[in-house]
Amino acid sequence: MKVSKNWPEGDRIHVSNVNVPASLLDERAPASADAEGLKKVDFVVDGGKLAEILPAGTPAVAPVFDADGGQAWPPFADLHTHLDKGQIWPRASNHDGTIETARAKSRADTAANWSAKDVEARFEFALKAAYAYGTSAIRTHIDCFIPGQAEISFGVFRRLRDRWSGRIALQATSLVSPDLYDDAENAALVDIIAESGGRLGGLTFRLTEEEDPTILAGRLDRLFALAQSRGLDVDLHVDETGMASSTTLAQIAEAVLRSGFRGQVVCGHCCSLSVQEEAVAARTIGLVREAGLNIVSLPLVNQYLQGRLPGATPRWRGIPLLRELRAAGVNIALASDNCRDTYHPFGDLDALEVFGGGVRIGHLDAEMSAWSAAVTKTPASIIGGREVGVLRPGANADFQLFAGRGFSELLARRQSDRIVVRNGRPIDTTLPDYRTLDHLMTDTRSRGRIQP
Repeated sequence: MKVSKNWPEGDRIHVSNVNVPASLLDERAPASADAEGLKKVDFVVDGGKLAEILPAGTPAVAPVFDADGGQAWPPFADLHTHLDKGQIWPRASNHDGTIETARAKSRADTAANWSAKDVEARFEFALKAAYAYGTSAIRTHIDCFIPGQAEISFGVFRRLRDRWSGRIALQATSLVSPDLYDDAENAALVDIIAESGGRLGGLTFRLTEEEDPTILAGRLDRLFALAQSRGLDVDLHVDETGMASSTTLAQIAEAVLRSGFRGQVVCGHCCSLSVQEEAVAARTIGLVREAGLNIVSLPLVNQYLQGRLPGATPRWRGIPLLRELRAAGVNIALASDNCRDTYHPFGDLDALEVFGGGVRIGHLDAEMSAWSAAVTKTPASIIGGREVGVLRPGANADFQLFAGRGFSELLARRQSDRIVVRNGRPIDTTLPDYRTLDHLMTDTRSRGRIQP
């Protein structure tokens, strides 16, 4: 059991000498930000609540845990994941790393292996890892490409959402083909999505200028009308390509404005925005802001997938225009996306790793305090979990403590000794062992999938 040996006993604890990114701390906190945007304070934890935030060095009012200048962050929130397909890499590896091979191998593995037992074991493995790293809210996309899979995977989602209630707030979004819900089979999924408290999702992209944009415009109009009629939010995979001709993010914004849709809209990936002409990108960002879209970037996965050239080095990074979007006032989140599946052989649902990757890939290092909200406050407010990603008096005493003092120390090492506090007490941060999934890693293709 890996917990802090130095955490005092009792319900009332004085946490001293702790640095917090200014964007993640109640604005009334009695501290000034340093050059990195960190504020040094003391906490008083009492009865599972964050009772007080005090000036650093305040005389102790309870047994002391000295953070020694390390950082405290509120719980992570992971806005875009694929927990249903995670951990299949040992039985469904991707030999060339392309997105085309990833799709084909993932769907073949789904058809062969994705029983309720298989999906639930891998899904819960991911939740255990995310919880140990300090995550308290997750939204996952659920693959609905193979007939009958939605019933299985959404059933698993509902069970695990209930089982993990109080530890991780769990949400789901359907992932369907680019025809969205025009196809009769996709239309039949809407009841399952609604009954599961899910969101309408799907893929949108254009690969050539010759593709008629009015086809997608019509599908989007019908999607938002459907979402409005059923009271459902929308969360889409958008422009996950390096083709400048893929301008569907602008079309989504236009469709929201045209329809007057009042629900929440999240657009993930949005990679092609970075390869479009300045005027096109600027117009799109303006539309995104006007339509109130939320953007989530997947820096680790899209760096891996995008720009693949046979036998050559990639020429671009696979992220949207993060700094420009944020400067325009658009909500931006960074998220894990795929972990150890056909799309990405790495990743472990550690939002701090995602944050560090985003900082490096997007050159966000000049404003790391502000960008820390992209894996905490911003996605937490979108998911609507138990907290909103800010440390404030009266909130649950849920936070994580890192030994790293400044951002260089924080991101130079993995912070594997972090202390994750929930309801005022450190939790067990032992990570699940990959060996517990070994029994699932034999491809069952030859004998077919075991149904629930």
